[in-house]
Formats: sequence, C-alpha cells, structure tokens
Amino acid sequence: MTTRGRGSVRIGPISLFALVIILCLAVMAVLSVTTAQATYAAAERQASFTADTYANERAGQEFAADIDAALAPVRAAGGGLAEALAAVRAALPADAELDGSTVKAEFTADSGRALAVVLQIHADATYSVASWKATTLWTENGAGETLWSGAAQTR
Repeated sequence: MTTRGRGSVRIGPISLFALVIILCLAVMAVLSVTTAQATYAAAERQASFTADTYANERAGQEFAADIDAALAPVRAAGGGLAEALAAVRAALPADAELDGSTVKAEFTADSGRALAVVLQIHADATYSVASWKATTLWTENGAGETLWSGAAQTR
C-alpha cells in the first residue's frame, strides 16, 4: 500500500457547487430582509399620508355641513342673499373667510397634506362647491431622509 505524500484536502465539484448555492442563498436572504423593511417603511408612510387625507376630507365635509346648517333657517324663511351671507358670517370658524359670496377654508395636516375648500353662496340661500382641492405642501428644508451621512470630500 502506498500512501500519498501530501495530505491535501480536495474540494470536489459537488462541494464547490454547494458552497456557491449557500452564498447565493445568504445574499438572497439579506436582500429579502432589506426589501421587506423598505416596503414596510413605505407602507407606513403611505398609511399616515392616507389617514391625513381622510382627516382633511372629514374636516372639509364638516365645514360644508356647518355652512349648510347655517343656511337652512334662511332657506326655510325664504331669505335672500344678504340674510344668507349674514348667517354664514355668524357660523364661520376663525380660520375660514368670506369674500363676497364666496366662503374659503383650508385644512392642513402635520404631514403637509392640505385641502382647500371654496363654497359659493347663492341668492336662494343654497351653496355649491366651487373648488375642492387636495394638495401636498412641499418643503425643501432637508427634513426628509438623509441621502449621504459621510464626510464631504475636498480636493
């Protein structure tokens, strides 16, 4: 019997293939976890954004209902535009304004989501929605995500 002079360990093709597969699976696992975390963060931001949109929408609907409630007695009494405007002026919240026969109000959430409502008061003590616009306030103050936290390079 002869013994080999070298005691080297040989990696066969199956062992090498298994090592490559294990490395690929590890990389895929890391990518899956980071993608899941990013998707979760995006879903949380979207949920907050949607909640603010609905809160503004509710506030706008309540505002329109308050204006309608103020106009209802004037309609029942057969009043005209002057009486309707007086009733609306008395029912207006502090953050709304009456400009001629137009009532304007804006509702803003902490996320920057805003709703601008414009109602037109008519001579028969009714109203119509002239504008109902949802927007997002854009700020460029850098309060968002950090894109680069490393030191600046100077040459």
